[in-house]
Formats: sequence, C-alpha cells, structure tokens
Amino acid sequence: MDNSPTSYDYDFIVAGAGAAGRSFVYHLLQSPLRGSRILLLDREHKKEDDRTWSFWEVGSGPFEEIVHHRWPILWFYNEDFARKMEIAPFTYKMILAADYYRYTNEAFAKAPHVEQQITNIHAIRNTNNGVEVETDDGTVTARWCINSTARPAIDKSKVNYLDQHFRGWFIKTASPVFDSGQAVMMDFRTPQEGEFRFLYVLPTSKTEALVEVAIFSNQHLPEAGYDRIIQNYLDKHWPQLPGYTVTRTEAGNIPMTDYDFPLFKDHIINVGMSGGDTRASTGYTFIYIHRRIERIIDGLLQRNDPRVGDDFAISRHRFYDSVMLSVLGQQKYPGALLFQKLFQKNSPQRLLGFLNGETSVLEELRLMSTTPIPTFMKAAIKSL
Repeated sequence: MDNSPTSYDYDFIVAGAGAAGRSFVYHLLQSPLRGSRILLLDREHKKEDDRTWSFWEVGSGPFEEIVHHRWPILWFYNEDFARKMEIAPFTYKMILAADYYRYTNEAFAKAPHVEQQITNIHAIRNTNNGVEVETDDGTVTARWCINSTARPAIDKSKVNYLDQHFRGWFIKTASPVFDSGQAVMMDFRTPQEGEFRFLYVLPTSKTEALVEVAIFSNQHLPEAGYDRIIQNYLDKHWPQLPGYTVTRTEAGNIPMTDYDFPLFKDHIINVGMSGGDTRASTGYTFIYIHRRIERIIDGLLQRNDPRVGDDFAISRHRFYDSVMLSVLGQQKYPGALLFQKLFQKNSPQRLLGFLNGETSVLEELRLMSTTPIPTFMKAAIKSL
C-alpha cells in the first residue's frame, strides 16, 4: 500500500455499506491485501430484509453459502406465447439482503483491521495524494475512497433514461401449490399501458413465493397502483392459488441509463449505481458489482492502483444497452414483443449469457439477427 502507512488514518475508506461497499471489503479480505486498514461508513446499521438480489451464473459464486433459493428452470410468458427453459449450465439464484448483511458482518468481525461506523457523510474530497471524508464524527483520511454514495445529477434530456420501479409481495399459501424448482422470469400478460411492464414469480417452497411487478418508465404509480397490478395478475393467471397471505413487501427504483458515470476521480473510486455498475438494459446490478470489484482488486494487486477502466467487452455491452434503452424509452418497438422474439428465437443459454455480458461477438451477432433489425439499426446509428 502507501509507502508512508502512518500518513493516513486508513488504507481504504468505504463510503456506503450496501451491496457494492460490502462487496469490496469482503473481496479484499479474501485477497493478499486482507491486512489493509479499512473504515466502512454508513448512515444506518444494515440488517433488515430490505431487498432481494436475483441473478444467474454458472457454478458457485462468492456468496454461495447464503443463496436463499435456486431455480434450474425458467418460464417466459406473453399473451400468445410461453416457453419453458432449462437453463443449465446457468442457475438462477436469489440472495436475501438480511443474509448478505449478516454474512458480511460476520466476516468483517473476524478482521481486526476492519472498522464499521454509523454516521452521516458530509463530504468526500481528494487531497494531494489521498482522500479525506468529513462525517458527523469528524474528518478521516485514507489513501483511497471506495464510494457508492452521492450519485451525480443526470440531465435526462441528454441521455437515454428509464426508471425501473417495482413492488413485490412475499406470499404464503394455505396449501402446497408452487413448484419450487421453476420460476417465472418474465410474464408480460398484464396491460402494458403504453409502457414496458412484466411480472415475475419466484417460488421458494411449495407454499411461498415472491410475486413482483417491474415497470420501465419515468411515471411512477402510487403504492395501491402496483398492488392492483399484482392482485389482478394473480386473480387472472394463478386462479389455482388457495387462500394466501402477504407476509411482507418490498419496493424500489433502479435508474437505467447510458449516462457516462465517472468510474473514478483521482483517489475516489465510484462503485455500484454510482459507478455505472447497473446493467442499463435490464437493471441487474448484483453480479456486475462483484465483477467490477474483482477488477479493482486485481488492479491493486498488479499495479497498486484501483483505477481500472472498461475493457472492450464491457464497452461493447454498454453500447448494446444504450441501443436497447433508446428503443424501449422512445417506444420504437413494443417491449413485450421484443423480448418474446428474443426468448422465442434464441437458446436460453445464449440469451442469458448475453444479458450477463458473457457472449462472444459472433454470439451477439446471431442474437441481434433475431431483433427487429431496421429499428435497432436506426437506434444504433443514433447512439454512435
């Protein structure tokens, strides 16, 4: 690390103890840099089940021990089309926030050089050769700040931008009804209202499931509006459900944009949504955070520098996302029909690999040939 270790209070200050900040600390503790002095700051003690993260991957990931449930089979539905997909070698997985917070806290507690502090962050500033962070409890310094707070203001008139706003019900039925080995990834059998709307159903047992509606638009609904969509969907498409109760709910908003987020500025490294780690065409974030953190730590190990840019593959997929956002956001083609074509004409492995940013150029060209080419060509030219 720094040649003058006593010149800073810490090697790393991590601003924000959400998925991205915790991922950095956790991965650093698994590396040869595990002895680094780390301060993790957040305004609250995170322990509640305030969200779920769903993603797909091949094999075991870094948080395999706390995967709440796995699905080897996914379903896609539209009004006149349905497809059942065996997705091996991928597995669709869910992690609950409370498990993630607990698991990482346990790892941090075993590391004598990791401190957690509950406080408000007022400013993060670069200094000549490091950073200083101003909090309620004073100012602390470090060689680097890993920042997942303070997202930049985005001029939505100059970029493609859609909010993905969602609300979900965790339901428990009176008797067994779900197949816990099969999940509904996308179901467009709900009125689109000129937007891009779908529901997904993730059963975690024969009597329990998360049923959630996701809407891609910049017009949000009142809470009752989302609940009405979920209720109507269950009444129409799951009439076999016996009596059920809603045990808890979740809601949120994911900004999806091709805005060029700054990855770093001097000694401040932006991660998570603040660093553009959300997949702009889908809203998936969890797996992309961990890939970015791995690259940051590799930069530290190889060059003693966490400032890493995007490689060609990442830049390529950012361009695809920009084109997709342009098509969806400007309603150049119905989103439900677009995804039906993608699921209808591609293997699930190719499509999931593409959405994960893991495909080759040849695979991407084959997938693009199944989209409405004239529409996408115009959007691509505009994005370029």
